[in-house]
This record gives sequence, structure tokens and C-alpha cells, in this order.
Amino acid sequence: MKETVSVLGAGTMGRGIAQVAATAQHPVVLYDPYPAALEKALLEIGADLKKSAEKGRLAEPPEAVLARIQPSQTLEEAAQAAWVIEAVPEKLELKQELLARLGRLNPKAILATNTSTLSVSAIAAAVEAPERVLGLHFFNPAQRMRLVEVVGGLRTEAALITQALALMQSWGKEPVQVSDTPGFLVNRVARPFYGEALRLHGEGIAKEHIDWIMRGLGFPMGPFELMDLIGLDVNYAASTSVYQAFYGEPRYRPHPLQQQRVVAGLLGRKTGQGWYTYPPGPPPRPAPPATPHTNPPLPLILGPNPLAQALRARFPHAETPERARFVLDCRVVLERKEDTPPGLPVVSLVWGHSASRLAAPLRGQPVAGFSLVPPIGPSSIVELYPPLSGPNPALELARAYFEAHGHTTLVLPDQPGGVGFRILALLINEAVSALAEGVASPADLDRAMRLGTGYPLGPLEWAEQLWLKPVLRALEGLQAELGEDRYRPHPLLRRMVAAGLEAFRNLSPKGEDGQISTKEAR
Repeated sequence: MKETVSVLGAGTMGRGIAQVAATAQHPVVLYDPYPAALEKALLEIGADLKKSAEKGRLAEPPEAVLARIQPSQTLEEAAQAAWVIEAVPEKLELKQELLARLGRLNPKAILATNTSTLSVSAIAAAVEAPERVLGLHFFNPAQRMRLVEVVGGLRTEAALITQALALMQSWGKEPVQVSDTPGFLVNRVARPFYGEALRLHGEGIAKEHIDWIMRGLGFPMGPFELMDLIGLDVNYAASTSVYQAFYGEPRYRPHPLQQQRVVAGLLGRKTGQGWYTYPPGPPPRPAPPATPHTNPPLPLILGPNPLAQALRARFPHAETPERARFVLDCRVVLERKEDTPPGLPVVSLVWGHSASRLAAPLRGQPVAGFSLVPPIGPSSIVELYPPLSGPNPALELARAYFEAHGHTTLVLPDQPGGVGFRILALLINEAVSALAEGVASPADLDRAMRLGTGYPLGPLEWAEQLWLKPVLRALEGLQAELGEDRYRPHPLLRRMVAAGLEAFRNLSPKGEDGQISTKEAR
């Protein structure tokens, strides 16, 4: 018989973890001091198991799995298991007190916390044998999500981490070992997905436009509809926790617009209104152009980067200025755009600057901005940005060109970085920061973000596809124009570009000297 697993807390996460352990053939003790909570948990587990069986996802009858789960209101009984996993509310003192009692009741049990924001080391500090404590951060719903972050505290035994990784694999999960830092890995790296979206919305970009653009990049949900699903209060609490844990680091700062809705009780789907009203929920994105233009204007495409290459491969274009109706400038650095062929309207990539910033150097030429992020697919939305001086022929040429090839376009208030790239660039920068701190290996970091959030690509592999140098130069341009440290490129990204490196796979988490090293150097 497999080892007994105790799960403390019969809420959403607790009953999900109990279901996973029981499905993996473990006897389970599900503890909660409230009988009603236990009764509800068993009903929910039974219903979910039945659905899984109907879909052919269960190897045995639901009743057999459910029979392995024993409800208990006695902590002493729960403490006798080989593995004890607490899933109680996110309160440090509560978790410390609970695990300290369990440690005294059973000096041999392995004690795990399912915390998503609190320090595992801080929780373990209250236990007589802190080396027996680790984090097992499951994602909601635990019975569906494959990712589990395995978190070692400062005093956790190394052998225990190995045991936990093996246990999670035996449960059919994909565990990722991460270090004990604020937000761990996924919750930390994902912060810009919400924070920068809120910032853009506060600067005049419609929330539904932001959601449509991010869906067009391949994200399963836009940031505002995702906040509504998670709960604005839960998302805001996570943002505040990470911000405070990093002592006010600007890139984690929560936004007043979200706090305003939280205090007003507009928490998302669970209250019927958050960023959207339910029903009906978010509005559908606009349909692609129904009748493509039969004779679209041809651009001269400038730039060596992957975006320029993708546009040349995907769309018709002119080979010389004489045959072009306008210039589609895919270069990132503003200063390099002053040598644009004269006499033609210019549609310039805005990853590192606003459209208005280019209008002065190219005085006399119509100027508009655009943003499009590779890989380009049929759902990709083209962002178009008129300068502050207003729409002009460059904007209309760009719209005609992209719509002629079946792409939805959105004309948005002028913003440096655009929407999709600006959010993605900060996700990449945050991933580089986590990598530099040794939170996880490059492969595990990308895998965790794909599994834990449904991102179409891991942020590091996405950066490699865009090339690191354009990402760096764009972040430098954003910091220069917006004047905020939240856009400051991480020094590791600068070093990689200076060294001519284009891939993260040769980087390993920090060693005993605290520095990132290459595999070859080891």
C-alpha cells in the first residue's frame, strides 16, 4: 500500500489535492475542523470524479477513488500520515501554528505547504525541524493543472526535494524545482501580464482592445478577462504581496484602478461584475476583414530582425523605394530611422518609441506607428498608432495593407511599445530577472509558464525568437521615453547581448558564488 497523505483544509485547493492523491492510489486523510466543509468537499470530489469517468479519464470507478479519502476533524489523526500538505488560507501565522503542531505530533512526517505567496522559509521557521518543511504549490484546479512548483526553504533537506519531485511525477504532475523567493516562479514572472495591462488601460487603451490583442498573440485569455476569472481581490492581493516582499520594487507596483474596483466590491465573475459585467462578459473581438483589398499598396520593408523577415516572407512587398507606396520600418532603435528613404509615408515599428517621437526627425513625411509580434498567425491583430498630430496617409496605407491580407487592425492612442510587445517585453525582462536570481533553470522557467498560465511560448524562448538585441534596445527606448525604472533592462540581458549570446539554454541557475554561469564554463 502507498504512503498515507493528509491534506489540511477542505476548500477548493485542499479537495483538489486530496482528489489527486487518492487518484494516484494513496490513502488520504482530508482534515477540516468544520463538518459542513468536509461534507461539501466529498460531494464536489465525487461529482468531479464522475465527470472524469464519463470522459474516460479515470482508470477505476469513481467510488473506488472516493473510498480512499477519509474525512477527519482530528488534527492528531491527520498528523500520522507520511506526507502532510496544508492548504489553509494564506495567513503566515495560521500556517506556522498549524505546521508547528503537526511537527510536534509526528516528528517523522514530511510537512508541505501549498502557499502561493508566503515564504516557505518563514513558515518552516516555526517548526522544530524546519528541514522537514517544503513547498508544494499546486495550481487551481489542482486535479486539472499539471504544474506543481516544488519549493525548498533555506533549511529544507536536499533529499526531501528529490523525494517531492518523484512523488509529484508519480501523481502525473510536471514538477518544477524553484527557489524560495517572493511569488516563487509563475506568480512572479506573470505580474507584468496584469500590471502593464493596467498601466496601458490607465493611459487610455480600452481594456477590450488589450484583451483582443493578447488573445491574438496566442494567450488563452486577455489580462482583464483573466483577472475577472481569478477574482480581482485575489489578483490584487498577489500583486500587493509580491510588491511588498520586494520592498517596493517599481516593476511590481499594483495599480490604483484595480484597487478601486476591489474596494467597490467589483471582484469579477463571482460578484457578477469586475472589469466586465456577467452576463454577457467580454465583448467578442471584431471579425477579420470580409473583403480583402484586391490591389493593396506595397511597402518597402526595412530591418534585419525576425519581424521584418516574417513580413517579407508572408506578404507581398516592394524591393526598391521606386516601386513602394510607403515604408514599413521594422527597425527598433529610433536614431537609426532618420535614414528612411525620403518622399514616402513611413509606418514605423513602435516597440522602442512612440509614433510621435519619430514625427520630428522625419518632418514633412507622413508618419504612423505599428506593432505586430511574431510569430504572425491568422489571429494576430495589427496595432496602428497615429502620432499626436493626428491621422495621415501613412496610417491609411498601413490599414489598407494589413487588412488586404486578412488581418484585423486597431487604431489606438499613441503609446511607446504598443500593447502586445510592451506587455511581452516586461514578461521577458521579469523572466530574465528570475533566471539571474536562480529561481529556476531556463528550460524549467519556460515550461512552468506554459503549464501554469497557458502561455503559447515561454518568455525566454519567445525572446530568442524575437532576438535578444531588439528586445534589449526596445526596453532601453521604453525606459528613455517613459522615464521609469520598471522598464529598466536586466543587467543579464545586457551582458548576453554584449557577449553575442542569443540563447538562454546555455545558462544555468546561479551556483554557490551566486552568479549565472554557462554550461561550458562549468
